Formats: sequence, C-alpha cells, structure tokens
Amino acid sequence: MIAATDLKELARSCGADLTGIASARSFDFLPPESNPRFIQPQARSVIVLGFRIPRGALRGVEEGTAWQTMAGATPFPTAAICVETTYRLARYLESEGWETVPLFAHSSDLQHQGVAVSPDKPEPNVILPMDIAAHAAGLGEIGRGRFFLTPEFGPRQLFTALVTDLELEPDKIFSGKLCDGCGLCARACPAKALEMERLLSFPLARGKARCYRLHLESCRICRTGILNAPYSSQGEPLRIAAACGRACVAHLEDSGRLKSSFSYPFREKKSQPRRRKSVNQ
Repeated sequence: MIAATDLKELARSCGADLTGIASARSFDFLPPESNPRFIQPQARSVIVLGFRIPRGALRGVEEGTAWQTMAGATPFPTAAICVETTYRLARYLESEGWETVPLFAHSSDLQHQGVAVSPDKPEPNVILPMDIAAHAAGLGEIGRGRFFLTPEFGPRQLFTALVTDLELEPDKIFSGKLCDGCGLCARACPAKALEMERLLSFPLARGKARCYRLHLESCRICRTGILNAPYSSQGEPLRIAAACGRACVAHLEDSGRLKSSFSYPFREKKSQPRRRKSVNQ
C-alpha cells in the first residue's frame, strides 16, 4: 500500500505546491454530471493538487503596464507544470497497480454535450468542480468573491485532481477562516459583476459556501485582467489578475491571513493628498 504522507511528498517533489486527499464518497452529494464516481465507479480517493500562480505574474496588471505578465504565466507555464505533475503521479500510481484518472479544470457549460450511453448514466461530460474538490480535500475555503482561498497563497493557485481506486487516508476539512467578508473584491470591480446584496449558497462536502452573485455577462467584458477560456462561451473567466482578484490578494496579505510573505507589500497604500493652504492662511 501507498501511504498518504509518502504520496504527498512525491507530489511535492514532482512540482505540486499543495496536496490534499478526499474520500471519493465525499462527492456523493453532487449531481451525476459532477460526481467523479460516475467517471470511475471503483474510485476510493480523490487527490487534489494545487499549483501556485507567482505573485509576480500579477505585477504588470497591477501596475497597468504589462498584461502579458499574467497571460504569459497562466495558462501556459503554470498549466504545463499542472499537466506534467498530474500525469507523472497518475503514471506512478498505475505502475503500482492503482488505476488513476487525471482530471483538469473545465467549465460546466461543457457538460451535457453528448448522449448518455445508458439510462443510469449522465451524458458526457462529467466535470468535477475543482473548488469543491479542493474544499473536500482540506486545502482551504471558498470566499465571498467566489475565489478558492488557501492559507498559503490566497486565490493564487490552479488545481487538478486524480481519481483513483487506491484508498488513502483523507484530510480533514479546512476549519480556519480566510475570507472576512470585507467586500473589497466586489467594490474593486468596475463592471459591478459581483452583487454584494445577494448571497448565493451551494453545498459542499461539509456545510455550504456563501458567495456574492456573479453576473457573468458583466464579468466577461471586464478589462482589468480577466482571462477568458477560448473554448467556453458561458464559463467563468479566470479572475485572479482582475481588479477583484488583486484586491483580494492585497487584503489577505495586509491583514496577515496568509502564510506566504514578501519583502514589499503587494499594493502600496495611497498617501493622503496634502491640503493646499489658502492664500489667506
């Protein structure tokens, strides 16, 4: 048998920054089109891997001078590491005799595109929501702004998953608190895509996530740093480098909620303008 601690160390050595493990049965609350056990019926464990997006990848967008600092880091180099590491671990597990399905993030609008092969199975494609998987694997929480937040990097990571028939010891659900409901993400959005007055909730492996309503039609036309998925006409853009995501990064760092630290703050606080003296003073 393979121990969970040994697998996590192997994942780290292969390039993963975060690794969490959930029981495959912890996803049974999801509908069939999202449940990984409809992909692999013998699944016992879901391994979730997290890969940091460098803080510096946001810098050019933050300064308003170089959008390619984010577009160049994501999805290309970061995604390449995600794919390589995920496949290396899948190959390792299969070399040990455990069938493993590598899964990557896809928009839910790619579901129901095929024809069900039988009445008891969902139509292709079954797509596991990575934020729900990361929560089930104990890696963090979903904040009000609909970002998945980890204590290591806040919203600055991408996730992949491995669904395997190897039974591993699952991690506990994250019990900390990262999002304080400050609303800075919503207030930073010039398109007003996040509606603070209306919280939407959806179930998790334990409890519920409560998030601001996201108006996709407004989000997708944002010009502050989003990356739209080219193959998805209705999916949520990658918003980490957008005004909302950068506001979240700055607040989490300034409030000391993250384990990572840097020599300089992400965002310099604007100094108060000096009051001009009147001619009569």
